[in-house]
Amino acid sequence: MNKFSYCYLLLLVTLLAHSSCSLQRLLKKKTTEVAVIDSSADVYTGILPRFSLPAPDTFMLAIDTIGNGIKLLTIVKPVWERRLSYNTFGAKAKVNFEGPEEKQEFTASIRLRKDSAIWVDITALGGMVHAARVLITPDSMLMINYLQKEFSKISLGDIAKILPVQVDFPTLQNLITGDPPRNGTISAVSETADKWWLSVDDGSYVQVIAYDKADSLLKTDQVNTRNTNGPEALFKFMNYISIQNKKFSANREITINNGADHFKLSLEMQRVDFDQVLDFPFSIPKNYTEKR
Repeated sequence: MNKFSYCYLLLLVTLLAHSSCSLQRLLKKKTTEVAVIDSSADVYTGILPRFSLPAPDTFMLAIDTIGNGIKLLTIVKPVWERRLSYNTFGAKAKVNFEGPEEKQEFTASIRLRKDSAIWVDITALGGMVHAARVLITPDSMLMINYLQKEFSKISLGDIAKILPVQVDFPTLQNLITGDPPRNGTISAVSETADKWWLSVDDGSYVQVIAYDKADSLLKTDQVNTRNTNGPEALFKFMNYISIQNKKFSANREITINNGADHFKLSLEMQRVDFDQVLDFPFSIPKNYTEKR
């Protein structure tokens, strides 16, 4: 437990920086050539860095007409643009982490004020051990490690300097609520028997996203940086429940794969509330040492 730093919620920070030697190995990735239907041409064939998908979930390679492509885009675009509407969010989550060197299980209490603050309190051993507390704002993080009696103050900009991926507040916020991690522009669409597939580009990242046709819910989001040496992440959204007329993914699975290195974070939301009055207590004990 001592190696666990300050917050599971900094998803990529936790997965990539959990140990410095693991971070150094996350510098290579593979690409797979796939054909994706584009609304502006008969067929668009490109190189997309991606995980291997199950056989039924491969991209269609058949020729599509411009008209059919536009029709498909008309159907899928509103699904992509849909986001949860809320002011505050609160949850308690059971978390399991697996990395090349260790496995961990802990509980996280989460509070979020939209576009303003993310607060996470972490306990282990069924709540018997208070491990860490984190307060994240759009420009900084405050972290307390109760196990080692340390605290840190880090700007999100500084984190981006030491990790091969960008860490920003909107992405972390979206990961908590179950919205797609990144916004962007749809660059290609396709469909299989049961899913719609989107390629979304925001200039820095490419996402390959799958929505279930039956209920229009987000199922997977595959995120890759444009850096050819960057890691690749896959997000799975499962067990949707209805809360205050909102569809919410109560179970998540996030993996980062890089050759022989595999990192996995599983979350089981055990209590979820929207738009409740929340506070964000954060007080650093006087005898704690600042870790720089």
